[in-house]
Amino acid sequence: MKKLKFVGLVLLIISSLIYGYVHPEKVTVKKKRSPSITLAGAFKKNGTYKIKEGMLLKDVVKDVGVLPEANMKAISLSEKVHAEQTIYLPKRHKVMISLNKAQAKDFMQLNGVGEKTAQKIIDYRKAHRFAWIEDIMNVSGIGEKRFESYREYLCL
Repeated sequence: MKKLKFVGLVLLIISSLIYGYVHPEKVTVKKKRSPSITLAGAFKKNGTYKIKEGMLLKDVVKDVGVLPEANMKAISLSEKVHAEQTIYLPKRHKVMISLNKAQAKDFMQLNGVGEKTAQKIIDYRKAHRFAWIEDIMNVSGIGEKRFESYREYLCL
């Protein structure tokens, strides 16, 4: 009886080993997603755009093109683009406010911007350079909702 149990155990081990070799574990390889950005506004092609490491905004603009009414002063072509970034290119308006050059009175033309907020923008500009118009959201009191209402009137 003990001999029979031992033989059964040996057969079980051998059959498990054979099964492991005959039916190997499936290995799935996940493809690495290409990094991409989202383009919106006055680009000829809005939506998702695949980028390469170290790519500059001028390369993206060259590839996708811009509409004739695009406000090229609103973006910095020498900036690197980063994965998952959204880049908005506004259309030209008669009144554009330069984040890097405007005075407090210029910022106060924006709906909801008073002396205090205008001064906060200028103080931020003195400490940091505005590289993207989205950087204005780093100023205390200007969130995404206010930024969306100003975006058409801002440039660098």
